[in-house]
Amino acid sequence: MIVNSINTESITPVEYNHIHDSSLIFRKYRENFDFGLTVNQYYFNKDAKDRKTNYDTQYILSDIQPLSTVLELKIPYTKTATNTFTTTIRHNGKYLKTDFDWAADYTWKPGDTLNEATSSLSATFVESSEFNTLSSHFFFTFTLTTVALRKSTDSTILSSAAANYLPSEDRVIITQEYNSNTYYLTAASATDTEAWFTPYSAVSAAVPTFRYNLDDNKIIFTNSTPELSGDDGRLCNNNNVLSLSSIDNFYGDATAIETCIFNITRYELTKNFKTLPNSFVKYTSSYNTDTVDLNTSTITEHVSNNYFVYSNNYNYFQKKQQNTNTVHADLFPLKNQATLHEYYAENNHFNSEPGYLNRVYEKIHAGTNQQTGTDKIGVSYNIGTYDIAFKPNKLTYFTTPSSLSPYTVLHIKDSKIENLGAIPGDNPLMSDKVFKRRIDIKNNSYSNDTDPTYLCSWLSGNQDGETKWVDRYYNPTIKNFNQALSATSYYKVVTAAGAETTETFDVSSSLTFEPNNDYMFYHIGSTDYENLFKAYDTQYNEALNVEYKNFKGVPKNVNKVLNDDELILDGETFGRVTTNSVGDFSTNFWLSTEDTTLPFGYQILGNYFEDGFGIFNTDLVTPNIILPVVNNKSNRVNPKKSKLLFLNNDFEVYDEIILMDGVDEIDIKGIGRKDNFSEFYVLGDNNIIYVFNSNNNLISKIENLKDSSVVIDDFEVAEDKLHVLFNPVTTSPNNFFTYNFNTNKSSTTTSSVSADTKGQRGRINRHNNQTTVYTVDSQNGYGNEISFDSQHKAYAVRQHFPDNVGDNSNYAQKDSSPKDATDVNRIQAGFGTGVKVNGVLIDDEDNIIVLHDNNIISILDNNRKLKKSREFCNINNYVYQQSYMDLIYDFEDGVYKKYILFIQEFADGFRLTKLNDKLHIISSKKFYGMDLVDLKLTKTVTSYYYLRKIGANKKRIKVLLKIKPKFSSTGVISKVKSVIDFDLSTLNPGYNHFFVNVSLRKGCMELYVNGRLYKKVTFAAGAFALDNVLGSGLYVGAVSTPFYLTLANRLGQPKKYFINNAKIKGFKLYNKTMSYFDILAHYNYHIGDKNLVWSYPLGQRTYIDTIDKLSKFTFPEKINNNYKVNIVNTDIKDEKLKDKIKERISKELEKITPYYDNNQEININ
Repeated sequence: MIVNSINTESITPVEYNHIHDSSLIFRKYRENFDFGLTVNQYYFNKDAKDRKTNYDTQYILSDIQPLSTVLELKIPYTKTATNTFTTTIRHNGKYLKTDFDWAADYTWKPGDTLNEATSSLSATFVESSEFNTLSSHFFFTFTLTTVALRKSTDSTILSSAAANYLPSEDRVIITQEYNSNTYYLTAASATDTEAWFTPYSAVSAAVPTFRYNLDDNKIIFTNSTPELSGDDGRLCNNNNVLSLSSIDNFYGDATAIETCIFNITRYELTKNFKTLPNSFVKYTSSYNTDTVDLNTSTITEHVSNNYFVYSNNYNYFQKKQQNTNTVHADLFPLKNQATLHEYYAENNHFNSEPGYLNRVYEKIHAGTNQQTGTDKIGVSYNIGTYDIAFKPNKLTYFTTPSSLSPYTVLHIKDSKIENLGAIPGDNPLMSDKVFKRRIDIKNNSYSNDTDPTYLCSWLSGNQDGETKWVDRYYNPTIKNFNQALSATSYYKVVTAAGAETTETFDVSSSLTFEPNNDYMFYHIGSTDYENLFKAYDTQYNEALNVEYKNFKGVPKNVNKVLNDDELILDGETFGRVTTNSVGDFSTNFWLSTEDTTLPFGYQILGNYFEDGFGIFNTDLVTPNIILPVVNNKSNRVNPKKSKLLFLNNDFEVYDEIILMDGVDEIDIKGIGRKDNFSEFYVLGDNNIIYVFNSNNNLISKIENLKDSSVVIDDFEVAEDKLHVLFNPVTTSPNNFFTYNFNTNKSSTTTSSVSADTKGQRGRINRHNNQTTVYTVDSQNGYGNEISFDSQHKAYAVRQHFPDNVGDNSNYAQKDSSPKDATDVNRIQAGFGTGVKVNGVLIDDEDNIIVLHDNNIISILDNNRKLKKSREFCNINNYVYQQSYMDLIYDFEDGVYKKYILFIQEFADGFRLTKLNDKLHIISSKKFYGMDLVDLKLTKTVTSYYYLRKIGANKKRIKVLLKIKPKFSSTGVISKVKSVIDFDLSTLNPGYNHFFVNVSLRKGCMELYVNGRLYKKVTFAAGAFALDNVLGSGLYVGAVSTPFYLTLANRLGQPKKYFINNAKIKGFKLYNKTMSYFDILAHYNYHIGDKNLVWSYPLGQRTYIDTIDKLSKFTFPEKINNNYKVNIVNTDIKDEKLKDKIKERISKELEKITPYYDNNQEININ
């Protein structure tokens, strides 16, 4: 008899390979037998549920396992390959942070020593709390590389074979980018000195490298010479400073060793890429319906499934040299997460199994193990629930089965209905509810006591998303069934109704689902919302009779969407509604626009003008121009400088006023503008400040400085205060007058009389409740001597030698300090030295616009790089005549435009020119026979300076509320402004829902976006309760004025500032605030109804899934070979960090992008 030994050598192992993707590896483990056999086993075959053979194909039904147990990725990893990644460096929870502020003030020059170049630089460890934003100061680039060592000078080594072989070592180069320069981590000695980052131009010929020991994400850095000599020292955390310490300091000292072990995050470690992720997560909705936030509390790291593995018997390949047989196999997961009718929800009621595991597959049905079995393969599974659909707007009657296994009775809080789409509310009428039959009929079963005051069990909730089933009880002698349903009551745990006058109360629900009993479930839907709105319309809605008209006043028809009006905003249509409601109010509307990233209009709806309520898309708009000119009609010999011209942006005069004090005309010194909706201030030559309302009517005067002899350097208007700055500005404290708008009180800070300050004058600025005084050129400018960027950094025009009489050479300066005038950060590109700078202006994108030599305008970016320059006709504009700039932001036929307003004075008048960002002339108009008044005390003629200061912007949903008290004990009626600013560009195009609550009684304003509270602001409760905020009427799609006219009528520009390319539906104006669930009802109404599917337990049942056919997975055909990468929800503000991330991603994409494909763009938001 022939005896064959069964052992590892005599058995040919079988290797499984994935048939379609060679990078997928079937995971295996070693199994050892007592008789000497060792074989590879595969996890998909471990404790398999079933195995079958049919039509020469093997089928395996695996046990329930995570995907990461069955498969892994085949990733090549080579330790010594050059590898670059970006990471933080951490030690004991603290982050290494560099301070490159010195780099802005220091430029390394050849000849500087290393210490000179880096003496101000530090790299310190800071608390994790400082790491609250993605700042480039915390991120470092590691380059792992293999370097050849320098040739040794040791004679012993030179005489050996090593002389012809240069060994190599693994090294790391650590760098950081700043301002387009690369800085290298350097540690030149081992004498316990600080390590520093050195610019490339300052390092030696060899780039600084470190030896390293890397274990997962822990690393030790060792500084060493490039020769074959020993270590010099290790990098360590020395009292929160990154330092180099001698290697001798670490011997035998565990504490010292711990200081040199750092944590990094090397996402590119390929060994970590082998594991296939298969987590199960839930998401929470965000303001954008297509954007979700991860709910980290619901993450299941490894979701398990049964897998169906199959391979053909003819797909065996024998590798004789390796003594293996290779089998090509494939697999797919089965539908363990699905309910019986293919819904995916956590409905499993068996506590020993995960909630998501609804099905457990047990057997393959393919016939017996034979050559020809069944045509279609079935897989049977056990499931312990049955699906029932509760349709919206109706009662669903159902009877529970005779068994609710694994429960005897099922408490409603264990039913999981609240997690499956049940709608909560603050009363039973507008929430999902359950009714239970409590009478003996058809042998049904119930255990509860019959209580005639029990109404139903309903899902109560709150704004934070918490829900709870509660039972509603009511007193039938006081409230009927319908009244009890609609009574609002958040859930409370109470034991009894108490006094006989108790109308309704709620207790934590004791409802149970019992076998063989009858129930009714009511699921809220659109019909319920419509009924709610009808009830509100009769009591609260002030917008039932909205007038829809075109710009000529002709009535317009509107569309109907469900039962709501839809207004098409086409640039000539608007709505108007009047109300006499006093106190609290709220408004609801859906807004649709094709592109939320572009500005589409000014005021969307409201009556905001001087005071009131308004919702804006873009409030960075300058609708008009106010110019002070000489009144030639006043006196032909000595005409007064007393006229104000009001022009629209087409340079058409629509109004004018003469500054009068009694019967006397007053010369104008300067104008202080707020926004278009507020009062403006005129400084007369008698030093009286005249206050005009938005209708150009004089309403008050500030006479504190009347007829004083002070010399005024500047005139500043802020939101809360007005300042008049006196000359000189070289004294300390500064000399200025302040008037507080809120208190009607004034104060003067003055310590010296006016003086001749030669080449400098003062400019005063108030921003964020801080007042700052700057020095600027007093001789070459005409009012544009200072401007501010988005970070409120000053850009000023200053003289080189302000104390030298006769030398008025000057320059423009970026990031100017208030008074310490130096010539650093000079703006010279495009116009060089020797020019006369007349003014500087910073636009909303922080471009620098410089007016020089009276008629030349240059535009530079914020890095002072020239973009465009143009010389304009001087039209006899002599050096003593004014050249002035301002900015115009406007809508033209629904398109947002930005222009430079260029004002040039000539002998017999002045010219206004409108320029685009290419410095092309858009329009120009000369005004003959009019002389401009000196504009040096007028900071803006368009209101841009003020709008920029208060944060006016674009592409928003900005809610503005300005209110005033009805009475005041002090006699001062001060207005209070509240703002909520939402970035509309974060939403998808199309319809989005907005709801605003304004409670003057409680002192708060709220904005809800797509059913979620975005922000709440507060003000004094009750102080404004009697204010009729909407008394002047509310407009939809156009800007109103307090005089029942549109702003277009006021400016003489038909259809101006009518919203274009947008739609509004569901507009409602209530004379009360609404609860969260009322707001949610307005939102859900247009979202659409959905069934609620509940899988209730009924004991284990067995069903069969049939596999009809298998389709080979292939990628769909592409329209083109270009693709974009969009990365959202990063909240990264640092543009330079974004650029570095894009650069890194671009390099990685090159490794994985197919040959014929091309990445067009990378966007990080």
